Amino acid sequence: MAPAVTAAVSDLPPVDLGGRCEILPGSRLPELDSAGGKAYVAKAIKDRRTELFAIVTDRPVPARIDALPAFRGLDNPAVLRLADWGAVDWTPDRRRRFAVLYERPAGRRVMDDLRDTREPVPEDQIIRGLLPSLLLALRELNMRGVTCGGLNPTNLFFKDASTTGGVLIGDCLTVPPGYGQPLLVETIERGMAQPSGRGPGSIADDLYALGVTLLVLHLGRNPLRDLDDDAILKAKMDRGTYPALTAQVRLPQNLIEPLRGLMTDDPRQRWTMADLDLWLQGRRLSPKQPQVPRKGARPFEFGGEELMHCRALARAMCRNPLAAAPLIDRGDVDKWVRRAVGDEARAEALQAAISSASIGGRATAQEDRLVARAAIALDPPAPIRYRGLSVMPDGVGTALAEALWDGGGVQAFAELVLAQLPMFWANCQPEFRPEYVPMVQAFDGNRNLLEQTGPGFGVERLLYELAPACPCLSPQVASHYALTLPDLLLALDTVGAGTGRGKEPVDRHVAAFIATHHKKLNEKLLQPLAGGMDPGRRLVAMLHVLSDVQQRFGPARLPNLCGWFVSLMDPAFKRFKHRETRERLRVEAQRVAREGSLDGLIRLVDSPDAIVKDDKGFRQAQRRYESLTRQIDRTRAGQHVQAGEVEHNGRQVAAVVSSVVAGVVLLLTGFVMLGGR
Repeated sequence: MAPAVTAAVSDLPPVDLGGRCEILPGSRLPELDSAGGKAYVAKAIKDRRTELFAIVTDRPVPARIDALPAFRGLDNPAVLRLADWGAVDWTPDRRRRFAVLYERPAGRRVMDDLRDTREPVPEDQIIRGLLPSLLLALRELNMRGVTCGGLNPTNLFFKDASTTGGVLIGDCLTVPPGYGQPLLVETIERGMAQPSGRGPGSIADDLYALGVTLLVLHLGRNPLRDLDDDAILKAKMDRGTYPALTAQVRLPQNLIEPLRGLMTDDPRQRWTMADLDLWLQGRRLSPKQPQVPRKGARPFEFGGEELMHCRALARAMCRNPLAAAPLIDRGDVDKWVRRAVGDEARAEALQAAISSASIGGRATAQEDRLVARAAIALDPPAPIRYRGLSVMPDGVGTALAEALWDGGGVQAFAELVLAQLPMFWANCQPEFRPEYVPMVQAFDGNRNLLEQTGPGFGVERLLYELAPACPCLSPQVASHYALTLPDLLLALDTVGAGTGRGKEPVDRHVAAFIATHHKKLNEKLLQPLAGGMDPGRRLVAMLHVLSDVQQRFGPARLPNLCGWFVSLMDPAFKRFKHRETRERLRVEAQRVAREGSLDGLIRLVDSPDAIVKDDKGFRQAQRRYESLTRQIDRTRAGQHVQAGEVEHNGRQVAAVVSSVVAGVVLLLTGFVMLGGR
């Protein structure tokens, strides 16, 4: 059976990417697969000499669309060279997918799996080769305003087959930063977040990953490979990253200083690129001491565990908020923080969390809000943890995209924003950062969007505002990977030609996608789209929204979408009272639909002059009807009076005639009697 499937796949024709490149679905390259999807052979149409490969995304998260231009112009020997990208009609799945094309590396992957063992990289090769090369790559990315988010031992490739010519950082664009990262190379805070909610991170996070990567390569193995993710995270939290990863190994003296500096858990103490430059130039810096969490004088017992520091307590409480909420309310946690830990600042933050727990959201979720805020107060750098979610504030959008992509629940995301948890998180951070200001402003505006429930707002609008790189996830067009407004209209036009199209072209996702990406859209046009509105007005409102998009962004012709609208236009035609006008409009609409202009349909069914003329004609017809009715009534009344007079006169004539006849009869009778005598 398998050979038949392989043959069928290999017979698939090349997939075109904008007329610039071709992807071969039948030519897999499993050795180049990435966290974002499978790898395939690709070819440039004009440059056949350059060997390319494509990663065709198949994950429920958006690719890093915003970072692609920065990587496109990057010419760094330690980064895979980006060749092209775009959505393609992926024939094996019969849907559109996003593809990212790179120049193919000549060498193999450095490590296939973190459980593998490989030949250790010598100290000298790390100091003189790997470290400067990878540091230069991270520096260039940082200068371009993007992070790597994908640096780990399994995402490195040798530049050539000899394995001595250096390494290349592999694909880090097909998924959000950190999504495909092993927990081992993520900081403690990012490791506590779900992969889709880690956010873009910073250069400090990339440097941490660099330190762990160099350690693994030097050892030739993962020092914690026998532990699962939860155990790795606990070891880092309890002991610090550097002690946890190096407890059972011996390191060369020359590597201890930079590795300890890079793996320092406090980002304020972690080595920067400038520190690494100084060290590579021969300067020796003050040794970094492990940042062990501040422990209490006695443990806090919760859930059968004896917890010694605030970070561990916050994590445990978020796992069981129903049991944690009463302890917070009674003040048990506050007493432990003040008396056992001796941290007054954290205790004050905890009191602020308790007093503000009623903000936003449902009353039934107040316990969850209380525990979420208390956890932020106890462990400010950690992600926001609320009702099963664990997300960094700047990772909410991609986590929401994953939930909607997979058909999961999204109520918790809405409650998280309405409860102002991102704002509370920013206020609790020990160090103010300028990027917190626009983040807080954005969430405040998004909270207002959530409070509006009509089409174009709600959780769908939140998704596209927080994750602008997410394609439109409307069930009608989700398979078309529409990233832009022209893409969306083309997708709707394609759907309009099929038999499986939905009830209406504009659903909540389509309305929210347009409202997000069309900043000049008059949002008053969205109001008639709400349920319960007059069907004719709803249809015309949809036409106005999509017509505005077509006129501003194209494409010029959308015949199938127009035909879809015509099939729904009966309520709009019924706005016209004149029967002949309605029939004429139906015929004219079919003609305009073939031209593909949504504006043309609007001029037919929503022309002010035509509507006024129709109303005027209707009023004239009403007046004429009333006039004719009155005439008929008068005629009927006159006929009734005339009939009475005729009857009266007839009776009089009959009486006279009968009298005359009677007289004549009497005279004749008299004559007959006289003649008989």
